[in-house]
Amino acid sequence: MISSRNALSSLEQALRGIRRDEENLSGVLRNASEELASVRTRQADAFRALARLRLDALKQGEVFGQIDTVEARALELIRQWQKRVDEAIDERNALEMQIERTEDERLEKVDDVDAAIQAIEDLQEATEPEIEADASWQAQRKKLATATSVAKAADEKANNAEADLDDKGKPYKADPLFMYLWNAGFGTSKYKSGGLTRFFDAWIARFIGFERARQDYHMLTEIPKRLRQHADYVAEKAEAEDVALEEIERRLLEARGITQLESRLEALHKALTDAEARLDALRSEFEQRAQDDKILLDPKQDPSHRDAVEMLAKALEREDLDQLWREAKQTPTGEDEGLVSQLNQDLNRIRDVERQITEARQAIVRLAERRVELERSRDRFYRSGYDNPIGGFSNGDAIGEVIGGILAGALESGKLDDLFDIGYRQRRRPRRGNVGGGFRLPSGGRWTGGGTIGGGRRGRSRPGGFRTTGGF
Repeated sequence: MISSRNALSSLEQALRGIRRDEENLSGVLRNASEELASVRTRQADAFRALARLRLDALKQGEVFGQIDTVEARALELIRQWQKRVDEAIDERNALEMQIERTEDERLEKVDDVDAAIQAIEDLQEATEPEIEADASWQAQRKKLATATSVAKAADEKANNAEADLDDKGKPYKADPLFMYLWNAGFGTSKYKSGGLTRFFDAWIARFIGFERARQDYHMLTEIPKRLRQHADYVAEKAEAEDVALEEIERRLLEARGITQLESRLEALHKALTDAEARLDALRSEFEQRAQDDKILLDPKQDPSHRDAVEMLAKALEREDLDQLWREAKQTPTGEDEGLVSQLNQDLNRIRDVERQITEARQAIVRLAERRVELERSRDRFYRSGYDNPIGGFSNGDAIGEVIGGILAGALESGKLDDLFDIGYRQRRRPRRGNVGGGFRLPSGGRWTGGGTIGGGRRGRSRPGGFRTTGGF
C-alpha cells in the first residue's frame, strides 16, 4: 500500500516531466525556426551570386532589387516573431520554475502536517493505558456495552416485524376490495364519503368481513412501526452513551496536551492550504499561457512568420531565377558549380528543418494532451478527497503502470481515476486496546471528510437500524 502523498507525488512528478519535455521541445522549435531563416538567407545570397555570373547588368539589378527588398521585409518579420517566441518561452520557463518551487514547498508542508498527525497519534497511543485504567471510563464503557446490546436487540426485533409485515401482509394487499376500503379509511375517522358511496362501501365491508380484517391488518402494520420507533429511541441512547465515553477520553487526552498539538496541526494545515492555493493559481496561469503559445510556437500558424516565409519563397521562385537555376545546373563550371551545390544542400536542409519543425510541433501537441489528461486526474484526486493525510492506495504498482501508460500516450486518465476509486483506503494504525476516540482533522482545505483518526467507534445506518463498528 502506498500513501496518498506518494500517489499524488507520482502524479505530480509525471506532470513535471511533461512540462520539462514541452520546454525542451519549445527550444528545439525555436532553434529550428532560427536555422530555417538562416538557410533562407543563405539561399538568397547564393541566388544573388549566380545572378552576377549569369545575368546581364540590367537583369541583375531587377533581380537583386526584388530579392533584397523582399528579404529585408521577410527577415524583419521573422526577427519580430522570434523575439515574441523567445519572450514567451522565457516567461513560460520562469513560470515552470516557480511551479516547481511551489510544489517543493507544498511537499515540505505536507511533511509538517504528517509529523503533526503522527505526534497526535503517538500521544493517543501513550494515553491509552491511562484511559483504560480510568474508573469513569470503565463504568461508562459498561453502560455503552449495555446500551449497544439493547439497541441491537431492538433493531433485530424491528427487522423481524418488518419482514413479517412483508410476508403476512401479501394476502391483504392482494385483495382489491379490502385495499380499496383500507385506503379510503373505512371504519375510521379518516373516512369522508357519504350518500350512495357510503351505502355501497358498507355493503362491501359486510360482504368481505372487512372490520375483523381491518383490525388484524392494523395490528400487523402498527407493531413494526412501534418497534422501529423503540429501536430508534434506544439507538439514540446508545449514541449518547458513546458520546459520553468519548468525552471522558477527550478530557484525559486534553490533560496530556492534545489541544496544543491540534492547534499546531490547524496552523500547519492552514499553511498547506495556502500553498495549494498558490499552486493552483500558478498552474492555471501555466495552462492559459500554454493555450496562448499554441499558435505562436507554430511557425505555420503565426501570421507574421508565415507571411515572411511565403514572401521570401515567392521571391526566390521568380521565372528569371528558375531559368537561372536550370542554366546553372546544365553548365556547372567553376564558381557556379559550387553555388549550385550549395543551393542543392540548402533546399535539402530546408526540407529537413521544416520536417523537424512539424515533428516538434506535433510532439508538443501530444505532450500537451497527455499533460491535460494527468491534470484532469490530479484535479479529480483532490475533488474526491484522496489527498487525505491518512489515506492510501492498495494498488500502488498498478497506479504507476497506468501513469506510465498515459505518458506513453497509450492510456487515458479515466483508467487512472478508476484505479484511485478502487484502491483508496483509510490507513488505520492498529490499536492494542479498545480506545476509539480520535482527534478531528482541521475543516476545509484540500483534504475532505474530517472525522476522527485512530479508529472511531461510531457508525450508524438509518433507516434499517443501529449499526456499529470498531470497539463496540
